Amino acid sequence: MVFLRTFLSDQNNSDESDLLTSVKYNLKQLVENEAPLVVLEAGLNECQRSILAYGVEDIQSLNYQLGKNVFTSRIKQLINNFEHRIENVEIIILNTDDKTNAISFIISGDLVNGQEFQLNSQLNISDFSLSMENDVV
Repeated sequence: MVFLRTFLSDQNNSDESDLLTSVKYNLKQLVENEAPLVVLEAGLNECQRSILAYGVEDIQSLNYQLGKNVFTSRIKQLINNFEHRIENVEIIILNTDDKTNAISFIISGDLVNGQEFQLNSQLNISDFSLSMENDVV
């Protein structure tokens, strides 16, 4: 166990729980991946939560031009389908400079252990990389 901790100590932030670290990693993977181009019927609930729908369904159209409500509802639905350790998910888009090619937004909610969290996130539209920083709640 001590051997393993030597490699993990650099990656683990002392202000951040292991659960939050894991959730952040999963959220990053979820938003940065593109879902397969498979049309699933609405009644196939389990398929909607499977590898057939993992990731953003149309990564090229997921941008700020869709409108704030469409963007927030898509991201919120994606998180609700694939990250069950978060309850009361809220997505808030921040006003940003139109000259930047990124969408700034906040992901907030409650972890299953009762911890509240808020992640200041930025999605770079050009390469769909996601950066997230903790905000103390």
